[in-house]
Amino acid sequence: MIALYNDFLWGTYMSETTKTSKNLSNNNVLLLTIYNEKAPGVRYLANYLKKNGFNPTVVFLKGNIYNTKPISDKELSLFREIVDKKEYLFIGLSILSSFTLSEIQKIIDLIRNNYKIPLIIGGAYPTIMHEQCAKKADIVIRGEGELSLLNLAIAFQQNQDWTTIPNLCYFNQNGEYIKNEIDTAVQNLDYIGYPLIGGNNMYFIEGDTVINQDPQLSTDFYELTCSRGCPFNCSYCYSSKFRSLYQGKGKYLRFRSVDNVFEELNDAISKNPNIKEIRFWDEVFSTDPAWIENFVDRYKKEIDLPFHIWGHPLAIKEDILKLLADAGLQRIVVGFQSGSPNVRNNIFRRRETNEQIVKASKIISYYKIPEVYYDLMICHPLENLSEIKETFELCLQLEPPFRLNIHGLGFLPGTDIVDIAIEKGIYTREELNDMFLADEKNQLKFFYGINKGYYGEEDKKAVWADLIYLTQFHNLRSEILSLSKYAEKNKEKIKELKTKIESLPFEEQDKYVIKKGLLQVFKKLLNLKQ
Repeated sequence: MIALYNDFLWGTYMSETTKTSKNLSNNNVLLLTIYNEKAPGVRYLANYLKKNGFNPTVVFLKGNIYNTKPISDKELSLFREIVDKKEYLFIGLSILSSFTLSEIQKIIDLIRNNYKIPLIIGGAYPTIMHEQCAKKADIVIRGEGELSLLNLAIAFQQNQDWTTIPNLCYFNQNGEYIKNEIDTAVQNLDYIGYPLIGGNNMYFIEGDTVINQDPQLSTDFYELTCSRGCPFNCSYCYSSKFRSLYQGKGKYLRFRSVDNVFEELNDAISKNPNIKEIRFWDEVFSTDPAWIENFVDRYKKEIDLPFHIWGHPLAIKEDILKLLADAGLQRIVVGFQSGSPNVRNNIFRRRETNEQIVKASKIISYYKIPEVYYDLMICHPLENLSEIKETFELCLQLEPPFRLNIHGLGFLPGTDIVDIAIEKGIYTREELNDMFLADEKNQLKFFYGINKGYYGEEDKKAVWADLIYLTQFHNLRSEILSLSKYAEKNKEKIKELKTKIESLPFEEQDKYVIKKGLLQVFKKLLNLKQ
């Protein structure tokens, strides 16, 4: 019972001259991801379909979202050549966020203009904005998609009814919007398996060329997760919306077994012996003592490569960190996002205190993790000048050494932070909706930069952002503290400090970034109207 219910919605796309799928009793499916050559979600789907008798082709169209160019006509043509190689039951398109919507529309137009292959859309963005996405596809899958997509593939292959499969959303033949119930979250993640690695049916399209190879095999690192879900409820993150979606549907935060994790790691290393480090992308790495003990024991014996994790100030435990450090923990990234308790607690819904953040930094420093990064979201419209100064003050209390990841605040469609910004009169819903449909460059500029020019409070925020940037160089702390006292006030004193700081001895690896940061700070300070 394959029915392209959206034919009447997409009449201009379904002309008689478009290519029709000739044989639906096959096992071929095509999965597509854009601006994400790692795409673990798509790889999970591909491996699960493969384990259950289907033949997935995976196309990685373009690379990293933060280093992108628009999809070219040549690249669209290369994608068409891949589609034309086989007859597919469906094309599955993964959409992570709104940053790529303008380019994704090119792909949707291409598929609708040239094929009568059912288009299935899934991912974080369609899970939240499902009705909007259903207007552009035949079916949307909300939430975790492995079970639903397999059942859909079986139904398509065997010409069975698919309309009641959990997690699906679609417009029926009467134009009614149907939103099926969310299925129970898979509690045993080992049942799903792990992401597909390598194989002949992977294509990477970039720079007007196509490579018939898994792009992951050409890197010297490997990325994976050991869990699904997050123990926290931040207002700016899709994870909190997923938690609400799965309320009453089983445990939300789940961990794979250590055996399953090492099956993946060993598979990855056997297929790519050039791997030099492992990067775990769990929202927060496990703090379960039994799991960690088993993990570190095997990691040292079987893998023995430097690895990265993400942490949280409330999840930094001395006994756990000691074990991870002994096993080869090379880098830890810990987000606290703001030094202002008001912004952190009341805007971002983060519950850690400044004292807990500082304590976590001391634990991390004590165990001498080689690379420590703290993640900050500053210079956004939900933060005032006094609150960004609080972030500066907190950064001066962090135990060195550390580095800072500093960026703005992204308003992901459907997240609670969008409603907070609208309620506070920062943006209208129409303004945000327009921005969500803008191209990647303008979205990133809008959300991750200071966009109102260097004047007034925004100008002063920019100065303090640069002062925060310099707190990561601990041998500058006394000078930066002095500089902060004269910020916005005394240009002559600022010039004296500039000369003094530039004459200080720096570690070789810090010279470039310090010089760059200093130039930014002093330029803005000296240009301020006083």
